[in-house]
Amino acid sequence: MIIKGSRYSETTETRNEDTKVIATGKSYTIDSYFSIVTKQYETFSSIAADHLKDPTLYWKIADLNKSLGFPDFITQGTVIKVPFK
Repeated sequence: MIIKGSRYSETTETRNEDTKVIATGKSYTIDSYFSIVTKQYETFSSIAADHLKDPTLYWKIADLNKSLGFPDFITQGTVIKVPFK
């Protein structure tokens, strides 16, 4: 499933008469961001909901904070970058 507004799009690929649906990524640039200190039990989705007003934009936060991987919960007190929309 591709989330609407994400950086991925759906396409098909055929190899040896076998067609598969694949996701392809497009690059984007984040011009500016601000930093926050995480609270207990926060996730990229909850931070996106609070600061970007859309939890499905979690991927923008994840991309800015690649050193964190993609944890279910971020350690309280971690400084992370959040894009301005």
